[in-house]
Amino acid sequence: MKLSFELYTSKVIECKAFYTLNFDFQVTLELDGFVKLEHKNNSHYELLFCVPHSPFVHPIFHPEFNGQGAILQMEVKNVKAELQRLKKRNIPIVVPLVNEPVNGLHFAIKDPSGLLIDIVQSI
Repeated sequence: MKLSFELYTSKVIECKAFYTLNFDFQVTLELDGFVKLEHKNNSHYELLFCVPHSPFVHPIFHPEFNGQGAILQMEVKNVKAELQRLKKRNIPIVVPLVNEPVNGLHFAIKDPSGLLIDIVQSI
């Protein structure tokens, strides 16, 4: 099974740049107002971004993501090193490094669409 995450945003180009420059994703399909990204090291990780009200999709998918109600979680081997790497790239940290019972050691950032990305230490 391959699991893909698709987000409807007016920031398709910005999201493409964010994930390709910062998280090793590559473009596998690009159309006007749509981009499909695949992780370079794991083809089972896909992100898709589409403009709201796209003529390519059913109207039920037309509303734009409003920055609430969704979190993308990325698990890394060394969360402290990842935090430093992203800080050096001037990516704002919206939740500082914290250790919690459910998520363990983690911090959070936002992508250009407003999607929260929770970066957690793998156990």
